[in-house]
Amino acid sequence: MDFLKLSVFLFILSQPAYAQFALNNLDLKLKNPPTGNYTITQKEDGEIKKIVQFNDDGKIIFEYRETEIPTIFQWKEPHRFIYAFEYDSNGRIIKKYDFNSNAGLSIYTYEYGMNPSKKTSFEQKYIDKEEVAKNSNAYAFISKFKNFKQLKDSELVATINQSSKEKGFTEKLNSNGLPIEREEYSDIYKDTIVTSIQYHLNGKELFRRVISKNSGEVRKEIMVQYRANSEFKDITNFKNGNQSTSYKFAKALNAKSKSFVEYAENKGFLTIRSYIYKDDYLDRVSVFQSKFEGELIVPITKRTMKTAEISYKYNDDGLLEKETMRNYRNGKKESRKYKYNIETSN
Repeated sequence: MDFLKLSVFLFILSQPAYAQFALNNLDLKLKNPPTGNYTITQKEDGEIKKIVQFNDDGKIIFEYRETEIPTIFQWKEPHRFIYAFEYDSNGRIIKKYDFNSNAGLSIYTYEYGMNPSKKTSFEQKYIDKEEVAKNSNAYAFISKFKNFKQLKDSELVATINQSSKEKGFTEKLNSNGLPIEREEYSDIYKDTIVTSIQYHLNGKELFRRVISKNSGEVRKEIMVQYRANSEFKDITNFKNGNQSTSYKFAKALNAKSKSFVEYAENKGFLTIRSYIYKDDYLDRVSVFQSKFEGELIVPITKRTMKTAEISYKYNDDGLLEKETMRNYRNGKKESRKYKYNIETSN
């Protein structure tokens, strides 16, 4: 779980139990994908929710999706995202289109160098002629793009490609292509930071440290320990040289299946999320809560309070057909159904 995902996870854990699920968040993957370029379109009640286009190598080149929005925003259009990718002959991403209907439109390019092996990112942004109100979902019009060619050949992309390139992060990579050092400007810290990462021989991350490039002050440390079928993660934040906050996470794996349980401690409470797989497909996710009594990995028993659950049903192609959400605190239940269209091109 990287830094961004951890930040999102911490936010989710702070929400009411029923809000702890990201709805319609499963990847669209076919049991038996066709050869060549193909596209999967997902609809709910006749409205498009996702479009995913794959190239001849089975890599995603275009993804469009819509998500839930907080009612406080009162937007007239759904929150929309587009992610599109271009690859080099080695299968590495060299360009990423990152369009967010609320936050803005960016194109990232990635350059790879040698001696030492490194990766550098550059960002180009769409600049509005007039100031756009914050949280106005001003770019909802990106819903007009339905495939990669339409996006790439658009006037919008041509405009962004003419904007100036701003350097983003620079990574030094090890022999396995994994970053061992990353330098970038952080909006969170309002500072240029350097992140160093250490790995086990098997490629699993062991330790991560974030420091200020200018002052050398430690901003964050993440330590990971692995035991039999489990892993533990300690996250410590620092301010002015002193520890400010800390979080503990753990993950227990089922040795016989893909099922696992995640544990997160925060302010004396333990949140438990159980992921159950059947036939390599996620069957359900259950959320439990209890008091933290010093042990992160604890058994789930009949006495453990279940707060929420989501269950999944798939069609014959292996695509999500129905998801059902339950809130055990207030008895609320909601179901969503999806239909698909699969197009192939030679």
